[in-house]
Amino acid sequence: MYDTLWQLIATGNYTLADITNKINVFWAESQLTDEQRTELLALAVENISTDQEKPELETTVEKLAARVTALEEAVTALQGDTGDSGSGGSSAYPEWTSWDGVSDNYQYGAIVSHNGTLWISVYNGQNVWEPGVTGTESLWQAYTADAESKE
Repeated sequence: MYDTLWQLIATGNYTLADITNKINVFWAESQLTDEQRTELLALAVENISTDQEKPELETTVEKLAARVTALEEAVTALQGDTGDSGSGGSSAYPEWTSWDGVSDNYQYGAIVSHNGTLWISVYNGQNVWEPGVTGTESLWQAYTADAESKE
């Protein structure tokens, strides 16, 4: 079997995935030694014809591109990022909503958009107060995204 595979590889008329699979099957069936398998795999990589691999690589790239697009869409949906900051706030941060009595969304360091301004919670615990209203100055501080890049 070794000689047959060696001759096939020498022609360059194979795809790497296909020949690798064949080599591994014959090796698993004990028709090739470990040394023969290693040699044939190295030879297959060395003698690969780019013309044979091109369709397989194009298909792989297309699948990866579709997957990247799907992942980008999923991340955008999770962030709630519409690309439109609207009232001057940043769409990268969630809009503040009043506390529902259950969630712990606004812990220390949470950043929210509210009334066109970004706010960061500086309260050590669950911050249930509305940012920017009188009396919450020690709980929320105005925040700029520039402060994040300076850290």
